[in-house]
Amino acid sequence: MTTTEQRGRVVIAVPGPLVRAVRRHGVVLTGVVMVAAALAWKAVLLQHAYFKEDDYEFVARAVESGLSFDYLTRIHFGQFMPGGFLLAWLSARLEPYGWGVAAGGVLVLHAAAGLAVLRMLRVVFGARPAILAPLLVFLLAPITFPALAWWAAALNTVFLQLALPMAVASHWHHLRTGRLRHAVAAAAWVLVGLLGFVKGFAVPLVLLALTAIYFGGLRRRLAAWLMYAGVLAAFGALYAQRSLAAPNTGGLPLFDQAASFLWELLGRTFATTVLGGPWKWFAGNDWGVAAPPTPLVVLSLLVLALLVVVTGYYRRRAYLAWGLLLGYAVVADALPVLWGRVHLLGSFAGTDTRYVADAAPLLALVVGLVLLPLPGEAEPYRRPLPARERVSGLCGAALGVFAGASLVSVTIFAGYLGADRRHGYIETARAELAKAAPGAVVYDRLVPADVVPGGYRTYSLTSRVLGAMASPQLRARMQDPPAALDGLVFDDLGRLRPVEVAGTELAPRTPDGCWPATGGTVQVPLAASPPRVEGTLIRLGYSARADTEVTLWMADRPVDVKLRAGLGKVFMVAEPGADRIVLPDLPPGVCVGAVTPGQAVPVP
Repeated sequence: MTTTEQRGRVVIAVPGPLVRAVRRHGVVLTGVVMVAAALAWKAVLLQHAYFKEDDYEFVARAVESGLSFDYLTRIHFGQFMPGGFLLAWLSARLEPYGWGVAAGGVLVLHAAAGLAVLRMLRVVFGARPAILAPLLVFLLAPITFPALAWWAAALNTVFLQLALPMAVASHWHHLRTGRLRHAVAAAAWVLVGLLGFVKGFAVPLVLLALTAIYFGGLRRRLAAWLMYAGVLAAFGALYAQRSLAAPNTGGLPLFDQAASFLWELLGRTFATTVLGGPWKWFAGNDWGVAAPPTPLVVLSLLVLALLVVVTGYYRRRAYLAWGLLLGYAVVADALPVLWGRVHLLGSFAGTDTRYVADAAPLLALVVGLVLLPLPGEAEPYRRPLPARERVSGLCGAALGVFAGASLVSVTIFAGYLGADRRHGYIETARAELAKAAPGAVVYDRLVPADVVPGGYRTYSLTSRVLGAMASPQLRARMQDPPAALDGLVFDDLGRLRPVEVAGTELAPRTPDGCWPATGGTVQVPLAASPPRVEGTLIRLGYSARADTEVTLWMADRPVDVKLRAGLGKVFMVAEPGADRIVLPDLPPGVCVGAVTPGQAVPVP
């Protein structure tokens, strides 16, 4: 490129080869710019989101686990997601609870999915400007955004959003050329989809349907079908084997639950979001589900019916393409949730857009299939189309309405993002752990329920959730804390504070306030306490004339403690089932006093 000045004007001369390259690849370059712009837009909105629910367990497990086969193939509430666990492991190792790292990782894969949709459209329809319209549908579709705002959901979804269009592109190449290497590539992408999301089983079904609708001759592609079936069989065997070691959370819902769920998911959530809705969200702090107004649901269904009728009236096989999209939504999105979630959540599960977010690439393909002719397709339309200007105007207006509606829906949802409470708690705890003394003993406690719900059991504990940010030595001590004279515990703000025990005190009824010794052995009774996820912490009061070492026994476990001279107290975690503390050969000058079993709490 050269710059010259002619008669007071600056003239920029662009080399001819560069001009020809831009003209030749202008559609692809424009598509890349569109993907980059959508990525930047979503990144700006997602910076206000934060970790929630399963995210904390994913980070904690990643930090405390090696990159092992068992870690990658663990079944998480019915989800088999080695790809997601790999990405979680890498993100957590780079920065535990670093939202920029975690969200950035899934956004990169989502952008790769956008490029994959562009490739799919270019392979199926050729590099014509019209393919940018269905690409825009994928990039703006509101069904993709809420899943990105929940890291655990995104870890599933982005892999399938990437794998489906790549598998379609490779399979389409195979159908056109007959080259087996393209079928091998498609099989590899099927595997990628399966390793990211169990719903990847539907990708070969999509490939089968596309072949039957647009090419026929299913028997001639026997090698490809055998490869796809082999991938599914191998995956199924591995999934079944790993499921044996996982708790069974699946179950069938009642009929009315199932019917209500299908209406919510397909009739309200999917039908509105594919048109740019839902325009209204039932939302709280940093989350939201679709809550479209009933008049807009009815209008959406009417618009969809009109689109199906009009496109089917003109475009051959349009009805089959729409049927493919609906079939995918039923088989891949509705049926797995019917088995795994509806019996627990009821029809409310159908309002969650993350269950249909993986259908966005197929939506873009179907939009192209019902409007655009395939390269070399003979008689793509049943009858002559109206004037070109009228068709272009109507399609442009429809795309504009969709884009505007999508921007409104996503912007409204983004307004609910923000988790100052959770973010503040985590960052405060991070700073406290960084300045904790090397030998600090931190006792366990449930993380506040407004940060992590208690239903995550051990992954609702500070030793797990906050331990992910500690050094390996401190983390191990948090998960198995020793007895200590000066213990710490996290308060509800994430600060480390001196520990106290909230429980019922049991004091000896002796004149000196000491538990009596029999043959040099003192036995301190422990009142029964309810089982707790975090365990029971014991505070044992004592007095000693001098610094002394003693051994305390609970159940069959000895605990060595160095007592300081004077009045003091010992904190220790109770052994399950222990009904007493035994101190054999108690040195003279040591008095063991009141004992309090209960919960670890911060000193007020």
